[in-house]
Amino acid sequence: MLARLLLIGMCLLMNVATASPSLTTESELSDLGLSGLDAYWQQQAEQGIFNGFDGLALPYAKLINSQHQKAIILVNGRTETYLKYQELARDLFNNGYNVYLYDHRGQGLAPRLLQDTQIGYVADFDDYVQDLEQFVQQVVLQDHVDSLYLLSHSMGGTISALWLSQTHVRLQAAALSSPMMGIYHKPLPRWLVSGLLSLFDNGCRWLGHTACYAPGQADYENVLFKDNVLTHSEGRYQLFRDLYQQQPQVQLGGVSIHWLKQALLAGDKAIAQAGRITIPLLVLQAGNDVVVDNSAQNVFCQALAHCNGGQPKVINKASHELFIERDNLRQPALEATLSFFEQYEKNSGKP
Repeated sequence: MLARLLLIGMCLLMNVATASPSLTTESELSDLGLSGLDAYWQQQAEQGIFNGFDGLALPYAKLINSQHQKAIILVNGRTETYLKYQELARDLFNNGYNVYLYDHRGQGLAPRLLQDTQIGYVADFDDYVQDLEQFVQQVVLQDHVDSLYLLSHSMGGTISALWLSQTHVRLQAAALSSPMMGIYHKPLPRWLVSGLLSLFDNGCRWLGHTACYAPGQADYENVLFKDNVLTHSEGRYQLFRDLYQQQPQVQLGGVSIHWLKQALLAGDKAIAQAGRITIPLLVLQAGNDVVVDNSAQNVFCQALAHCNGGQPKVINKASHELFIERDNLRQPALEATLSFFEQYEKNSGKP
């Protein structure tokens, strides 16, 4: 009888451990709408300011519950704001994680760095990396959790990889979604691309500008769903566009020549320093990505000492933004992420 009870108990524990996470569906999101997400946000999120590495005031938000023993740092991508991640933060929080988010300098709700507030710019990519360190030290580590993770997207993946290669903060594991280790472009010799960017960047400065748009870049545009390359989910895409229309202060245009030059150098550096990352890492790759370079992600994963599975986990047919994709693409990405994190949870009898 005792043996049978023990067996039943073990089965129950296994079922709990392997249960699928509760994730919002497109239908549920449609019912919620921006107003429903905002109501949840106002109830659960605490917003504040921390100091970047040079004292620049940067905005952050956190969703915390004293009963949660694990936390996720969310690092967003270019042009983004943490407000765009309200659905994802809600899902993570409802699955037992405290959630920490912030906006990068020069975008979202953060101060812009140029007089022309539409141009995407950063003086040095390492500024982003040092800001992340300050955010973790000033905000995240002030709250106690047993298990700490990181989840990033696109440009946030580059920033996170560089940070993970040098920080002394100990995380259990991290996941990088569509990390920008290279930028998708028509084949051109890299030396030629770098040379042209340096030439144009210097020319921009000779004309008296701090930064100029890279060729083909322009001010923010509300791109129609049929013309977008970010997601197949019309509902999620429209919600994000509606948010940016309702809060135009978060709108950001294209990248400057200087930003593009810095981004390419940062991707190269992230790959070169990948071997310094000591924690388990999951790389999520969008199969149909035409924003970042998937081949650069493959090289990055090969350079890692602890790349889960030895190569990126490909979400076939997905576009760049896995967290606002259709349910059949978003859910596998998030289920893989949370299952991966669960393997490295403290006090769970696992690694």
